[in-house]
Amino acid sequence: MPERWLRIGFSVGALLFADLAQGSAQTADETVTGGSARDGRAIFLNICHTCHSSQPGVNRIGPSLYGVVGRKAASLPDYPYSDVMRNSGFVWTPQQIFTYIANPQQVLPGVKMHYAGLTRASDRRDVIAYLETLHQP
Repeated sequence: MPERWLRIGFSVGALLFADLAQGSAQTADETVTGGSARDGRAIFLNICHTCHSSQPGVNRIGPSLYGVVGRKAASLPDYPYSDVMRNSGFVWTPQQIFTYIANPQQVLPGVKMHYAGLTRASDRRDVIAYLETLHQP
């Protein structure tokens, strides 16, 4: 009888672990999708716009973020990137942006961007949704 309960417990535990693992994978995928471009624009104008422009060719303290999604990091010819950013090898995928804007200095110590980061995942998703709209149709 105890062996049977052990097998049942093991089976239930395995199912729970598999479900948790699948949930983790889904959470990782969901972290960068489903944002609101409208809310992201408001966050951008309130926070990011101080240092970044959404217009092509208009750099501020930070580079223009027009067309940033899918762009190789440090690739705008008219912006003086830090060596750390130039050597990062990043491509600004939604996942990379999501990770970076959470805490830029932690992701790339020594980068010029001295911003504490957007801690709320929903805000990061919204900003990414907005940045995805900044390109030529």
